[in-house]
Amino acid sequence: MGEARRPGEAQSVQETATRQQAHKQGDQVKLLFLDTETTGLDPAKHGITQIAGIIEIDGEVKDEFSMFCQPFPGQAVTKEALEVTGKTMDEIRAYPAPQIAYGNLTAKLDQYVDKYKKEDKFFMVGQNTKFDYDFMTAFFKSNGNPYFYGYVAYNLIDVIQATALFTVAGHFKLPNMKLATVCEHFGIPLKAHDALEDVRATRQVFYRYADLIKKAKQEVAV
Repeated sequence: MGEARRPGEAQSVQETATRQQAHKQGDQVKLLFLDTETTGLDPAKHGITQIAGIIEIDGEVKDEFSMFCQPFPGQAVTKEALEVTGKTMDEIRAYPAPQIAYGNLTAKLDQYVDKYKKEDKFFMVGQNTKFDYDFMTAFFKSNGNPYFYGYVAYNLIDVIQATALFTVAGHFKLPNMKLATVCEHFGIPLKAHDALEDVRATRQVFYRYADLIKKAKQEVAV
């Protein structure tokens, strides 16, 4: 398993040709819907046990993935995290090493984004996106690569912010902004606390909000 090359390091002619073919369209809209399950709330102390995502380019789903892994040695596992995910320590210890998940993930992301190009990045979409971004950044650093941002644009898209916006605008009033609550409002099925299920539901919520925005624009145009 090769470690992802740092920005600025040399690429082979074959790698360069492959990337040029894969990234012909610099103006494509590339979305990475991503969610993690973690062993706690602090990326400085806790680790990742599941990474799930949906890769979408210009409205077409290109890939869907879910990867389980052990936390790194020394990373704490809280009782609360086990209760939330419904996992046991024995189950977590049986997961593949984090280096394996890292290698599989970077190989997948490299198929769709050229991490060496500023203009070729994913827009990362999620529920409380900064939480997952911070954990992914720490995960990459623990794997010897501080460049998770090589794949992701700095302007994260958070559906919680959209929920807050539509709440303030008077479109609806919810008891809280949790993903389960929003999904219930929209009639979206959700199997909570599995990262892949959360990602699928988050994507549906994202497009419900996109439809509301389109509808509002059409009403303004009329």
